[in-house]
Amino acid sequence: MLKCDFEFSYQQFHLKAQFEMHDQVLAIVGASGSGKSTVLKNIVGLLQPQHGEICFNDRVLFDHQNHIDIAVHQRRIALVFQNPLLFPHLNVRQNLKYAEQLVGNVQRKFSFEDVVELFELRNLLKRRSNQLSGGEAQRVSIGRALLSSPDLLLLDEPLTGLDARLKNQILPFLKMLKDQTHLPMIYVTHHLDEVDFLQAHTMTMTSGYLQDFNKRSNSH
Repeated sequence: MLKCDFEFSYQQFHLKAQFEMHDQVLAIVGASGSGKSTVLKNIVGLLQPQHGEICFNDRVLFDHQNHIDIAVHQRRIALVFQNPLLFPHLNVRQNLKYAEQLVGNVQRKFSFEDVVELFELRNLLKRRSNQLSGGEAQRVSIGRALLSSPDLLLLDEPLTGLDARLKNQILPFLKMLKDQTHLPMIYVTHHLDEVDFLQAHTMTMTSGYLQDFNKRSNSH
């Protein structure tokens, strides 16, 4: 599915990621500043590794040695940030339709109606993004990512900054997304309760090194 073996450096920070993703949902946990978000930005193409390669579904997205670097919009990977990046001048329907219209009918994985139903957005469609609560905006942000019909969904601490009530509102939607679709997802967080809820395979990020582990006790 996803195979990463790359190194990325910026100033005094050095990242080394070497892993393969075989489960539908992979969680990357670790302290703030350990490099979790940097891993996702390299996978999606917002950052470029100095060495190594990234492959997804037998397709080479990046290969330093062979000078391959597929453009962000051609990787078919969606990244949802911690802070929802919605168009403020558009309402929810228009934000969602913007993503949908970028994808041809043949490539479309999710329909507008399916996303509206899954994330319970029907009553929000006419609202501007600046009229949404944090939880509502994040649901729209994830829904918009799905309507871009990605082959891989990256979620970068999507619940950070939300109170417990809003977290408990969004987590079930993510669980439904896992249970009702076959979309592969990488979920970055430093909250193990979220990982447990999603029943995700877990890897830990420590000071720029991403390593696999199976025993939960190693994460404490």
